[in-house]
Amino acid sequence: MKILKTAAILLLAITSAFGGAAMRVRTFVDPKPQTIKESISFTEESGTTNILLIGIDDVGGGRRADAIAFATVDIDNKIVRLMSIPRDTRVQIPGRGWDKINHAYAYGGVEKLRETVVNYLGLPVNYFLLVNYDSFPAVIDLIGGVEVDVERRMIYNDYAGKLFINIPKGFQKLDGKNALHYVRFRHDALGDIGRVKRQQQFIKAALKKMQTPAMITKIPELVQKAIEMVSSDMTAAQALQLVSYLANLSPENLHFFTMPGRAAYISNISYWVGDTTAASDLLAGIPEKTQEPVSGDVEPDKGSVAELDMEILMASIKSPVSILNGAGVSGLGKVTAEALQKIGIDVAHIGNAKHFDYRTTSVQYPDKGTEETVNTARALAEIAGVDKKLVTKSSAVPHVTLIIGKDKEKVLKRFESLAAK
Repeated sequence: MKILKTAAILLLAITSAFGGAAMRVRTFVDPKPQTIKESISFTEESGTTNILLIGIDDVGGGRRADAIAFATVDIDNKIVRLMSIPRDTRVQIPGRGWDKINHAYAYGGVEKLRETVVNYLGLPVNYFLLVNYDSFPAVIDLIGGVEVDVERRMIYNDYAGKLFINIPKGFQKLDGKNALHYVRFRHDALGDIGRVKRQQQFIKAALKKMQTPAMITKIPELVQKAIEMVSSDMTAAQALQLVSYLANLSPENLHFFTMPGRAAYISNISYWVGDTTAASDLLAGIPEKTQEPVSGDVEPDKGSVAELDMEILMASIKSPVSILNGAGVSGLGKVTAEALQKIGIDVAHIGNAKHFDYRTTSVQYPDKGTEETVNTARALAEIAGVDKKLVTKSSAVPHVTLIIGKDKEKVLKRFESLAAK
């Protein structure tokens, strides 16, 4: 019951504050910094309280942490800094060894993830806030959708997970279903890092929407949805005091950023290798330093790859492509698709070719394809290093199709170099 009350009061206070009814909330409680410190857990040296934010979803009948963030609240100066932690961040999970941070929740729920974050960042976690995605679409629909500028078309089909994303490019109002798809999409050149940035943009847009007076009348329904969506180990009184204290938080005192670091492949697994020193500085309000090249980093291939004009080639690719495994290596289609998506090319389908004896990678396009289709095929071939003679028409393919042959290592290395470039 404590969790339900906390969720309700949290959303009531937030909505009231951003909806122009902050004075009504403060008639219940108008805490000062010292009052806050007397009622909640905080670090005396820094005067901050830290909150672990976790977004969970249901995949294959199991719960997983799909979004993780670390928020620090500077009580004396009324500043909130929120750092998104990519779910692929490489960490030591107690009792499990090196792994991706989002696996910690699968291994031991909130407490295992909390322990992992504390050990990784070297900072205490005073409270957690768990958000269930199941009710997310209903909340967005209740506030009338959220307007965002979608930077590029988003297409992704996951038949096993029953996730189908298709959002056009441009400024638009997203309803609940598409809003959830927008904040979950990660299949582009920036992967999870791009998704984190979109989530931050969406939060800002949603808060802006909640500033409208029309939101005040929706408070009762929003509270009900909060009960379904949020849980925390804060008491109701602590939540009300803290949120009421932050009700008039100025925009310049609310900072969003992503865990500093770089992408890396370790033992053939894609990770985000975080810079915990830089992260600590940002959470403490110290500006991020310009990163120097790290000795030992993999340099992009030279030669023809370095000479490619990727902007022109990417502009020529107007539609998603298909990947067929023509070498018979298990998982080759998926690996190739992930490599293309890191460059920024959407993959509509992954499958096996009619046989596994393709010595050389080739590109096929529909025999009744448009000029746009032909241009996409030629651009894809140049990106993959496929000879022009191996770009052919075919009545057997519905999309521009890349058939990966026995020269797979060379092609994948080329994609890796282009992603780095």
